[in-house]
Amino acid sequence: MLRPATFFVALAVGWLAIACSSADTHTAPANTSVPTTASASETAPPVVPSPSPAPSAVAAQHAETGNGCNQPLSTGVALGRTTVRQVTSAGIERSYRLHLPPNLSMAKPAAVVLNFHGLGSNAIEQEAYSGFAPVSDREGFILVSPDGTGSPRGWASSPNLPTGVDDVRFTRDLLDRIQTDFCIDTARIFSTGMSNGAFMSSRLACVLSDRIAAVAPVAGVSFTPVERCGAPVPILAFHGTADRTVPFEEGLIFGVLPYAGARKYTADWASHNGCSPTPQLSKVSEAVTRESYPKCGGADVMLVIVKGGGHTWPGASIEIGRLGETTKDVSATEEIWKFFAAHSLTR
Repeated sequence: MLRPATFFVALAVGWLAIACSSADTHTAPANTSVPTTASASETAPPVVPSPSPAPSAVAAQHAETGNGCNQPLSTGVALGRTTVRQVTSAGIERSYRLHLPPNLSMAKPAAVVLNFHGLGSNAIEQEAYSGFAPVSDREGFILVSPDGTGSPRGWASSPNLPTGVDDVRFTRDLLDRIQTDFCIDTARIFSTGMSNGAFMSSRLACVLSDRIAAVAPVAGVSFTPVERCGAPVPILAFHGTADRTVPFEEGLIFGVLPYAGARKYTADWASHNGCSPTPQLSKVSEAVTRESYPKCGGADVMLVIVKGGGHTWPGASIEIGRLGETTKDVSATEEIWKFFAAHSLTR
């Protein structure tokens, strides 16, 4: 949890986000390789502005070399393990955690799941908190958990509150790097995240619809049409009704930043995706309800509502009491992968 002074410093530099975790509450998953110099409180690289339209060096290399299919496995990585890697974007060296499933083939294209952490958290915490690594091992997709920048560490999740770092360009550069190094199914690239990472995933659905096949924001769905969103992208959102950080209904994040509410933003996505305006309700359990918008033409829109749920990841094995209740009635991780597996980029 951010101290009040730290939070308002974050506001001053323009973070449209929230703090969702603390470094002392998460532990690294098994079979994890982490540099001994890294820590959750480590200061990120300095922020500098960068124009999105400029082509990246990574993209240029990708254009020359093609994808990584039928290439040798990159040096420094191993199947069934997580490694920390770097990519340079707009002159900033950025880090990310790369988890490769044990059955990954360099001859068969694999899906990719981007997994964005919340404000004040980091990649290792998000990987552990979401529990995606075991699902990656079982299902054979590549899991990529990036690190944000700044202090507190986070994402430029809104065009209205810039941070000085172009995280949309970073995402493109990161995907270019992954696609160069590994055999990737470019029609099955997905994005999820918690809180500020959920806002970031929501933004990517708007501005990277040419590369992102579906998104699943947890405790932070948003809609930013100011950026002229592209083609419809399937959305699966999760939100607790007792979230005291990002309110379920219309309200203020930390009592400062306006938030129209999870239902309103999900309805906005349904409208953008051409769905019927009235959602269909189904009960997952006594405490969990799914609102699904019909007739979306493949770009499905769903909101999973957790009655009494806090600012938490449904089904997480790690519970953070100060952030409210964590339901065990549904696993966001399992539901997200099922949703992703049912969609692909067809345009």
